[in-house]
Amino acid sequence: MKGRAVLLTAIAIIVVSLSCLSAGCGVSQYELTGKTPTETAQNIVNHYHETHIYSEYDFFVCSDMALDVWDMLKAQGINAIIQIGNVKTEAKDITDADHAWILAEVSSDEYLALETTSGYAVWAEDNPLYYKGWSFDNPKEYKRFVELKQEFNIRVDLIKQYEAAWELSNNAVLEATSEYEQLAYELVGVSFSDPSFVSKLGELTAKGIELGTYKGKCEQLNELVNEESQKLINIVSEMKGLLQ
Repeated sequence: MKGRAVLLTAIAIIVVSLSCLSAGCGVSQYELTGKTPTETAQNIVNHYHETHIYSEYDFFVCSDMALDVWDMLKAQGINAIIQIGNVKTEAKDITDADHAWILAEVSSDEYLALETTSGYAVWAEDNPLYYKGWSFDNPKEYKRFVELKQEFNIRVDLIKQYEAAWELSNNAVLEATSEYEQLAYELVGVSFSDPSFVSKLGELTAKGIELGTYKGKCEQLNELVNEESQKLINIVSEMKGLLQ
């Protein structure tokens, strides 16, 4: 039992140490504090970048990084906003946002953009897109937005798959329709007493069933697209409701 207790204690120490490292506990708040809020904000984002390495870069990774820096700023008493948008080309809609960063309030109603993925501040004259986009007051609302963003992406992919399947089925409908009409035309000229009548009628019936199956698939896929499209509308509505 004693050995087990020692092991659990060691594990606990490791967990705490890793948590501190993740949160930037390697330096004290005093060491990060600058002469001005602007300098402090720069120190924080620089230090965070120096102590964190990420092997991939996407919207969800930069979201985690932005939330970490938001916490560090709050610990220093600096108000901050979580910002999303595009910093290369202005996003027209919230669903087009592909990046997240922080706006630190360095003085009353004056904000400084912090690029948390690279560890530096961005002034409006250098890139005004960092001061555009959509804002969140706190991590709780933003985390819900990220969940919705993931769900939105899944729904978009599903719609693409359904539309691709619908196109294949619709092509099959067109082909089967052409073959059905040809068989029907051929059957018109065949007498009931003709030995080939029964076989041709069977071909026509089979093709009609095949055509009906393809049409049914098209209708089903069309319904699925409509359902997913409505879900997208609901998701986007909730997304916008979370904004500052």
